[in-house]
Amino acid sequence: MNTTISFKNRELAGIANTLGQFKLKGKASLGRSTLIRKLASKQEEYVSDRVLIQQKYFEADKDGNLKTQDDGSEKLIPKSELSDKQDPSKLSKDSESNLNAEMNELSDDLANIDFSEYSARFKGLKVSLDDYPYELDKEDAIVYERVYDQLEQAFAKDSKEEQ
Repeated sequence: MNTTISFKNRELAGIANTLGQFKLKGKASLGRSTLIRKLASKQEEYVSDRVLIQQKYFEADKDGNLKTQDDGSEKLIPKSELSDKQDPSKLSKDSESNLNAEMNELSDDLANIDFSEYSARFKGLKVSLDDYPYELDKEDAIVYERVYDQLEQAFAKDSKEEQ
């Protein structure tokens, strides 16, 4: 059984942070902790991929660390061939457009999380979320919906495959 759930890269940190605040115990808490660890790992990959994209557009030192301007602004220094001719401290419009397109595509990419080996824990998490007794609003409600929907779909798919 290969069970996966998917979230957009841009959702990872928010889901992990919010899920950590849910009041759960037993297998549900273990499932949540496992999911948070997996989300954190995917978040690290996402951040690393963001840096790789930025390195195509901005100056980096020999270790790959992005260089910032000396004025204390923390602004990245564009590569000279990609900088704006009028204001070399900024990217050209085309370069900025390309950078934004790549970053948006990466943010919308799905992070797939396999939880086959932790299926019982995730099933416990889903069962606890079935009857979660606390009222949720705003971001908490959105995270609840995203996580619950993914778990529900994954377990529904698994039950179909077992039949």
